[in-house]
Amino acid sequence: MGSVAGGGSATTGDNRTEQQKEADKKLAERLSALIEDANSRVVPLCRMIRTHIENMDARKDEDKNEDELVRQVKPLLQQAEKILGETEGMVKGADPDNRLSNNAKRHAEAHAATPEEQRLAAALKVMLEEVGGTIEWARNKLDSFPKAKRDLGPLLDALGQPLTQIVGGVMLLLTGVLNLLGKLLSGLGLDSLLKGIVAATGLDKIYNSLGLGKWLNGK
Repeated sequence: MGSVAGGGSATTGDNRTEQQKEADKKLAERLSALIEDANSRVVPLCRMIRTHIENMDARKDEDKNEDELVRQVKPLLQQAEKILGETEGMVKGADPDNRLSNNAKRHAEAHAATPEEQRLAAALKVMLEEVGGTIEWARNKLDSFPKAKRDLGPLLDALGQPLTQIVGGVMLLLTGVLNLLGKLLSGLGLDSLLKGIVAATGLDKIYNSLGLGKWLNGK
């Protein structure tokens, strides 16, 4: 419970049973596969969204057509939201008996990241960088297209919702992934995205109670 302050032993203070380690490993593998599959479908959509907005932005003012931009981007946002919505449901279904949600508090910082957790953090990094990054980028770019922003803004918000739930859900199941993901994203200047998600899902309260608030409250 609270006995792993500072870790330090040869076993890195990991007090999980072999069964729990195996279950954590299997869950991390299952979640990685879900996130990687979603990424394979959603990343190309995000890149197409950026391309359409960039192409329209590059046109001469008299050739810019906001209705055309909405027609191009709207179905891509809707498709991306559908993929993430399905993935969110599968993430929730990955731990049906809530075994890990209940145990997360007990061994949240009790072990070094496993290869399976590293793979999961890498997949989440791609999702946050591509989807979260595209949402932020598109919001800024669409300031030049007020009509398109009015039509597409709610879709960008809608796309952010399953992204928040996926990342929050994974980190509740395998809390140790947070620090890994924070390090990966801070190198890209995207850690504020992750902090926003943690706050939006109420995970900041859980992490602070676990003594993991240092990363959240620091720079």
